[in-house]
Amino acid sequence: MKDGVHNMAKTFVEKLMSDDEGRKLYFREDLIFEITESICKVMAEKDISKAELARRAGVSKSNITQLLSGDHNMRLTTVADLLYALDSKLEVTPVPLDVDSILESTASVTESQWTPAVDFMSSSEYEAITEEESELTQAA
Repeated sequence: MKDGVHNMAKTFVEKLMSDDEGRKLYFREDLIFEITESICKVMAEKDISKAELARRAGVSKSNITQLLSGDHNMRLTTVADLLYALDSKLEVTPVPLDVDSILESTASVTESQWTPAVDFMSSSEYEAITEEESELTQAA
């Protein structure tokens, strides 16, 4: 990774962690990420597609795509319903905030650790998301 990009990422995290509002935002986004990743992990382990999860949960596939994008604030009842549809539940264990270790971990990030999100989904899933975004933009 070029030093400029690495320094930008490090500077952004340091700036975010420099005040209470930034830290709160960081940990909020971290929780959303952990929950959506947990749901995706269960889906992968059980070989359940978004369409199948949507059918099981009684919602549209686009709703599942939106919920798992991490851009929408999921209610706890929604998380519970999705996990129930996956015959799973979430175990929650609070841990102390450790801002120093987060800052240390971002200091040692290498280029090989940065992977575009598109690499984790099939091209048809990516195209579907891109199409949905286009339709939403046109509607707005």
